[in-house]
Amino acid sequence: MAQTYSRVAVIILNWNGKEDTLLCLDSVYKMKYPRLEVIVVDNGSSDNSAIAIRERFKDVVLIENKENLGFCGGNNIGIRYALSQKPDYLLILNNDAVAEPSLIQELKAVVDSDPLIGAVSPIITFYHNQELIYFLGTKIDWGNGDFCSQYPRQYIESAKGLVDIDFTGWCATFMKREVMEKVGLLDEEFFAYYDDADWGTRCKARGLRTVLYPKKLVRHKVSGSTGGSFSPSVYFYLFRNRLFFIRKHAHFLRKLQFSFCYVRDSYKQYDSLLRDNQQERARAVMDAVWSALNNCLFDKRVPMPEEFKSSRNIFTLMFLWGLTLKAVFGLKSATR
Repeated sequence: MAQTYSRVAVIILNWNGKEDTLLCLDSVYKMKYPRLEVIVVDNGSSDNSAIAIRERFKDVVLIENKENLGFCGGNNIGIRYALSQKPDYLLILNNDAVAEPSLIQELKAVVDSDPLIGAVSPIITFYHNQELIYFLGTKIDWGNGDFCSQYPRQYIESAKGLVDIDFTGWCATFMKREVMEKVGLLDEEFFAYYDDADWGTRCKARGLRTVLYPKKLVRHKVSGSTGGSFSPSVYFYLFRNRLFFIRKHAHFLRKLQFSFCYVRDSYKQYDSLLRDNQQERARAVMDAVWSALNNCLFDKRVPMPEEFKSSRNIFTLMFLWGLTLKAVFGLKSATR
């Protein structure tokens, strides 16, 4: 009897990353999985990505957005299309990632092993050095909203199997279709960053597990669409969305703790960047704080007034702390 294969939809988001996306697609088609539908969402690119993808990969479903909808909005376009086709599984893969040929088969076996597994990610390494780990499962620090550390490598290796983690990395995450339908799409108000932590937290709130498969199966070039892992854009969304995440998911005491930490930690990062002569990144951090305090969602941002950056007297700090309390406790949650 011939083997029956389940249907897998692969969603890849591209924004001005033509060469990376072509390399990623090469790796996907090397998997030679027999029932694969590959969906590429182009987020309003200006580098002729769509033309190159269409010419080289005839079987790809190419969805072209007229504008950049962010990581969340762009991926949601692809996920909605995939769900309409009723696949059995979904694989979300960053366009600057390269997958090993066995990725789908191995991650599918993981989610099939336990009905409570909501999503799984493999160990993800840096593209140019597979000894350097990019993703080993990241912990959420609920006191200050930061992703405080990776799980210790010794802990992962000693587990000798799946490891429950706070959330999977959406650089490469695999799940059953029913899980996505149950948990819901990415929260587009984040635009980019913290969306994976938000989705994983919602997944776990529904009684499902988010797990790490302790095998190196993906290599990642890291933040190619936002200018690199430490670009001003990355700093902005990380510091802004930190507040939105805590507001949405933390309990009362953690929100209170966060309110004391947020402005202090942001000023510390600002000062550190200035000392390193990184003015643009430093400005992005403080603009992120002011945008968060003014509830600027999606890709909206407002610059922090210069007087708040230069003046650190007790009145300024008390004023900003009051705004933080209001933002964390007083405004409506991002999606509720």
